[in-house]
Amino acid sequence: MVKEDEVVVFAMYDDPVEANIVKGVLESNGVVAGVMGDAFANTVMKGFSQGTMRVVVFRKDLKRAHEIMDSASVDDQEIQNSQD
Repeated sequence: MVKEDEVVVFAMYDDPVEANIVKGVLESNGVVAGVMGDAFANTVMKGFSQGTMRVVVFRKDLKRAHEIMDSASVDDQEIQNSQD
């Protein structure tokens, strides 16, 4: 049985800033989201840890989260510019 209130991974990122931008876009569109990650790996092993930041949503919101991000105007270049 599928639990609609189960937390699932929406996407994984190496960069905590990028993960938090995605979280913000989702939340501004009504999807409750969170960022889970391995702070130690991101600090000590920068560039070696793959996908340690996880954007999570409720299973019931997963399809909507993909729709939001597919239509979002935030692209990789905008994320890069926001970090400079």
